[in-house]
Amino acid sequence: MRRYWATLGSMKYLFGLSALLMFPLAYGRDCSAPPVRNSDQAVCYATAYADKNGLAHGSSFKRKVAKGKTTWNVHFEDTRAETRGAGWEAEVDMATGTVTRFKSYKGDSKNR
Repeated sequence: MRRYWATLGSMKYLFGLSALLMFPLAYGRDCSAPPVRNSDQAVCYATAYADKNGLAHGSSFKRKVAKGKTTWNVHFEDTRAETRGAGWEAEVDMATGTVTRFKSYKGDSKNR
């Protein structure tokens, strides 16, 4: 019986260690290095900008991405009924991956 508990203790230790090693892989959202070649990279850079500046970009936001000559335009529109038309957009420079322009929209309010 003592051997069983010793094995269980080491299994708990290995499980805890593996969870710590897996955590950065599952939740670490680092964008790939510039240049920004596709829309997924552009959304990644725009989302990182949003996280850094406290902007909302969750599941209630619809994403639209458009490619320009030198920038990607990433638009997040809030789809909740009480905030019709609200959202924000950012231009992500293709060469550097930095946000070069930011614009926000208040949207229509039913109480106006």
